[in-house]
Amino acid sequence: MVTQVQRESASGPVGLTPAASGPMTNNASFKAFRRFNDVATQAYTGLRSRLSERGLVHFSGDGLPDRLARELCLRRAFPIKELFESFEFFERVRRRLRRPQVADLCCGHGLTGMLFAVFEPRVELVTLLDRRRPASHTVVLDAVCAVAPWAAEKIRYLEIPMSRAAEYLPPGCAIVAVHACGVRTDRCIDLALSLQSPVALMPCCYAQTANPVPRCLRRSLGSALATDVHRTYRLDAAGYEVDWTAVPRAITEMNRVVVGLPSKP
Repeated sequence: MVTQVQRESASGPVGLTPAASGPMTNNASFKAFRRFNDVATQAYTGLRSRLSERGLVHFSGDGLPDRLARELCLRRAFPIKELFESFEFFERVRRRLRRPQVADLCCGHGLTGMLFAVFEPRVELVTLLDRRRPASHTVVLDAVCAVAPWAAEKIRYLEIPMSRAAEYLPPGCAIVAVHACGVRTDRCIDLALSLQSPVALMPCCYAQTANPVPRCLRRSLGSALATDVHRTYRLDAAGYEVDWTAVPRAITEMNRVVVGLPSKP
């Protein structure tokens, strides 16, 4: 099997970023909120300050994404950059992970998983999973239900360690994880392989993750890139087709998205 390792940018796939740029990949255009392809507005998308009424000016459209963004602004749900991380990640993986069940691991407030319940009619159940449910989850869920009431019955939150996730998820359940820190991304891969599930990951916090990687690759590529290359080969060896894409770098420097799809029998 040939592993497809590529980048997505405004002009299409491009090559690997030099190791000096660490976990970053080349840039990508905005898909969920295309108006932010105007560079004059992009600084807003990476802010760590909390959503607020001041952000309403950016989401004045009539479509469902804008309506949901406005609700999240009004409720001051979480940091601004997390809105864009979830939406832009979702836009890049939604068509590749169309399964009746989706699990959002190390999910925090859970917006990424909820987007599947809102926008994908085929999705019947979204499992949000983390060790602790943050207070922001209720705020986000209320916002989602205000604009997409049909999503409420599709969403459940499990407060359990990832080591128990396989007890609650069926084989083939699509798995996503946005910034599952460090080795937690590798545990997500473990689970995906055990369930033969499609998986989409946006890794972060690479400390200790490169330990299994040959030292020469760590030196030449840097720990972040070497780690994701190692993860890609691991998925490929298990019979997965693997692709790399990215969310816009204006949102986060840790913008690489790794997508693995099990081969059809």
